[in-house]
Amino acid sequence: MTPEENPRSPNPEARIMDANLNRAGEALRTAEEYARFILESPGLSARAKALRHDLARAGAAWMAALPAAGRPPAGRDIAGDVGAAIREPDETGRADARAVARAALRRAAEALRVLSEYGKIADPAAAAGFEEIRYGVYALEPAMLADAGARGVLARARLYVLITGALCSTDPLAAAREAVDGGADAIQMREKEMEDGEFLRLASAMNEICRRRGALFIVNDRPHIASLIGASGVHGGQGDLPPHLARRLLGHEKIVGVSTSAPELAEKALAAGADYIGVGPVYETGTKPHRRAVGLEYVSWAANWGKLPFFAIGSINRDTIRSVVEAGARAVAICTAITRSRDIAGETAFFKGLLPA
Repeated sequence: MTPEENPRSPNPEARIMDANLNRAGEALRTAEEYARFILESPGLSARAKALRHDLARAGAAWMAALPAAGRPPAGRDIAGDVGAAIREPDETGRADARAVARAALRRAAEALRVLSEYGKIADPAAAAGFEEIRYGVYALEPAMLADAGARGVLARARLYVLITGALCSTDPLAAAREAVDGGADAIQMREKEMEDGEFLRLASAMNEICRRRGALFIVNDRPHIASLIGASGVHGGQGDLPPHLARRLLGHEKIVGVSTSAPELAEKALAAGADYIGVGPVYETGTKPHRRAVGLEYVSWAANWGKLPFFAIGSINRDTIRSVVEAGARAVAICTAITRSRDIAGETAFFKGLLPA
């Protein structure tokens, strides 16, 4: 039957587009709920929501290219849809929430492929938009379906301790061990001047300490070493390898963090696929003497923004931590206020006790 012979709609392509716009939107919402309520990941939730909104905009652009009389839902014919009752056996059940999310993401990608092809008939520009969204879904799928273990720890993390040997009251491995025993949720090894061979040996040992105690181990700046030792992830500054490239080395199951000092950098980190951001330096700090303090305003902005987990950082100590928490931080990153203490475990426990549960 040709389109001209189809008695149900003067524009069968519009019916195809309408059905797949609905299918893709519903699938992305399903995936978004998995990220929001199962993974409790603000970053992945925001990415799914952004794709859903991009879809709505592309759909509206496509509809605007049609004659008003032919725009959905005018041409819908649910009762007469010959494919509505067709079901495959694997559509009747799902093993778990992860399987629901996987099916939803694949359904979204399939629907977007249909939209990108049939959309070319009325509006090639809108069709290109659907194609871009489809690639966004492809990138989201492995990140969302990766092992949620490390990201679950990240979502609950409150205290992140940075270890630099020269800034520790003891050797760095002992400092890492005591910090984790005192309640640190994450340890970052930050050794800017150390050669790769020595860095690799120290990082491997520190990673094992954190693994045995259930803490995250994050490598500063060097994703190749993080990948070699199976660390929880990597943290980079604005001049380091961007998140999407670091993830090529690490894989989607690993965590990628980025230092930020302004809202536009936080937005950029989100768009690049970061899992969390550092917010600071809140106060002037000797570990980054070239960086201007951002103050508490940026902490409050990040707390209200809420799209990525964040750790306030920069001269957070016994005198400043309460003001940082009052500004909205529920998690902080601390270096010398803990690592220079003669009782690293006790000092870690003290700071952990001041942070929101």
